[in-house]
Amino acid sequence: MMTRSPRSFSFRCILVASVLPLGMVSAQSGAPQLPDRLAIRRQVEQGYPLPLEPRAPVRPSAPGKVGPVMAGILVGGGAFIGSATLCGKTTLVGEAPLGSVFDGRYVAPGESVPVAANAACTAGIGAGAALVSGWLTKRARAGGYQRGLVRYEAEVAGFPAARAAWERAVAQRNAAVDSAVGVAVAAAEREAARQREQQRQQFVVDSLRRVAAATAAAPAPSAPVVATPVVATAIPVPKTRLVNPDAVAVVIGNAKYARSEVPAVDFAGRDAEVMRQFLVETFGFREENIIVERDATFTTLQRIFGTAGDFKGQLYNYMRPNRPTDVFVFYSGHGAPDPGTGTAYLVPSDADPQAIRLTGYPVRQLYNNLAQLEARSLTVVMDACFSGLADRGSLVRGISPITLRIENPVLAASNSLVLTAAQSTEVSGWYDAQQHGLFTYVLLNTLSQTFRDGLPSTLPTARQLSEQVGDEVLRLSRRLRQRDQNPMVAGSAADAPLPFIRVP
Repeated sequence: MMTRSPRSFSFRCILVASVLPLGMVSAQSGAPQLPDRLAIRRQVEQGYPLPLEPRAPVRPSAPGKVGPVMAGILVGGGAFIGSATLCGKTTLVGEAPLGSVFDGRYVAPGESVPVAANAACTAGIGAGAALVSGWLTKRARAGGYQRGLVRYEAEVAGFPAARAAWERAVAQRNAAVDSAVGVAVAAAEREAARQREQQRQQFVVDSLRRVAAATAAAPAPSAPVVATPVVATAIPVPKTRLVNPDAVAVVIGNAKYARSEVPAVDFAGRDAEVMRQFLVETFGFREENIIVERDATFTTLQRIFGTAGDFKGQLYNYMRPNRPTDVFVFYSGHGAPDPGTGTAYLVPSDADPQAIRLTGYPVRQLYNNLAQLEARSLTVVMDACFSGLADRGSLVRGISPITLRIENPVLAASNSLVLTAAQSTEVSGWYDAQQHGLFTYVLLNTLSQTFRDGLPSTLPTARQLSEQVGDEVLRLSRRLRQRDQNPMVAGSAADAPLPFIRVP
């Protein structure tokens, strides 16, 4: 076997240190930009038109006198002109054989003489027509005005309700727009995070290639560099004769988060790996029955545990049909509350804690979906806090720890057990010296001591184990962090041995 000298190894480290900053500049220069929320909102609003705003009622104008007068003049003038026949205007014909005398004039037989109409009669007809038409026009306009007033008063009475309904419709539309914008922004941010991760991976590959080329071409340095050793876990993983071939498990360690303002959970990946070793070596789980995820995204959590409308995710499909199955779930990473509702969320690696309602995975949904599984037992272990705080600061800006409202149907299921690292308003801390979450380290160390000589003659109950773990976590948290951290245990199996232990 070939070995590499410390000198060549240290030289490679120096080359990596010199090449990485140059590569970081080029990688960051083409990094995907965060989505333009204003542009996304404008695009979304095109699909949500504003409802038509109701117009305020307009009072009808009172009828004037000009209309009836003009109508009387027009109708009276027409009647005056056309009244000649009615008032006697005709033609007189002389009578045969002698003729006749009319108005002092002799009219021969057969001769036609025009006769003028009666002036008084013509004037009377015109004046009467003018008065009647003016009066009718005035009555018609007055009736129309009264009907307009009735409609106006009805519109005035109904306008507040119509305005309120319009305002409600506008508010509902704006809420729908806000929700759609939040979903679109979250999706765009997840895509940007995915692209950044691709660029980072490509950058690492390119850097390693440049390092390899520089190592082959450059001379070795004269002084070796001593590398800092990595602290190994101090928790022995005991082997037992326990076998549980049908049990399934989900082990998640969310250490790195895409958004720069979210602090890393340094030892979450380490917690997940050692927990996986315990499940296999100590409790007899089969390796292929354990779903292990590092830095799980929102879609990864949905793929494993399902959605609000469909609980049949990857975990469901791992369970053997028509066979009693023990289900074990472990999560190490951030949790966060929704400040408006007090609801708890797991924080995916691509989440935005400021919009946790849209980008987080609800703990209530996790418990709902687990409760629908036809499992022989359910065990949930969470090394996360949901106060919105972390060792390096607050995940959700501008809040203090709040009391959470978490509905947990798993607790009502038969043979169920839930172990959490802290109370809802406390911070789940780390154990830097052991490079583990404090709760996870104490829990695994206690299990290691319990099973170090194989199966003990009497298995402790989950509550006894939790009390032992809780006392040690509280002692270490006060010593290391100067604050309280109190793990919690609940479930119908709390007063029995761990439900996933199957003694052959």
